[in-house]
Amino acid sequence: MSQARSRCVLLFSRAPRAEACAKHVRSAEPLFALAGRRVAEAVAALPGVDLVVVGPSPGGETLSSPTGLAQRGRGFAERLGNAFADARALGYREIVAVPGDLPGLSAAHLAAAFQALADRAIVLGPSPDGGVYLIGTAEPAEGLLSGVRWRTRHVLADLLARAGDARLLERLADLDRPADLARLERQRLPDRELRAVLLAIRRPVLPRAIPAGGRPRAQLLAPPDAQRGPPAAA
Repeated sequence: MSQARSRCVLLFSRAPRAEACAKHVRSAEPLFALAGRRVAEAVAALPGVDLVVVGPSPGGETLSSPTGLAQRGRGFAERLGNAFADARALGYREIVAVPGDLPGLSAAHLAAAFQALADRAIVLGPSPDGGVYLIGTAEPAEGLLSGVRWRTRHVLADLLARAGDARLLERLADLDRPADLARLERQRLPDRELRAVLLAIRRPVLPRAIPAGGRPRAQLLAPPDAQRGPPAAA
């Protein structure tokens, strides 16, 4: 990394299959693969910004030979904090972290985050459920991340309480549970690629033929998660 390249995006994620299993939406593995690839493509569109993958490469492949860091720590909070510290040790000063479950993330979101860091020490991207989809900082992150009630509806409020004067980006929904996948399907998305992936996930498997005068040999089949109701609690 040259001295001029002091900005990076931390893609903090699991492999698409592991992400789908952890969030109980096994059928959505292609969607997580798409989300990871899109982060890599968005970073590649930003001059002077490096991609640092904390975990497997996006979509199981390397698009731009990103720097790789291992996730280390006993829990999510410790692993995230270590990722920020490790990126800073590599020489990066403006660091923006995003997960691999944001199929709607674009280069514009990342550019807005770095623009905010030009005059603010911290930038946050709120999610509709009270969490965040982006954390950006131009200073060490230990104080910001400590004591946050991660993976609850209190994440944004806790971060704001620690951040002081933080810049907030526009809201963007992530994919955390089966109900989020259903929400994506209900939206009239202008994104053709995303619509195609959603259709492939939910497309029923049809029987090849129905015997004349008989009953179908198979019923319409759908991925198991298509029949799941939303969880009782987040």
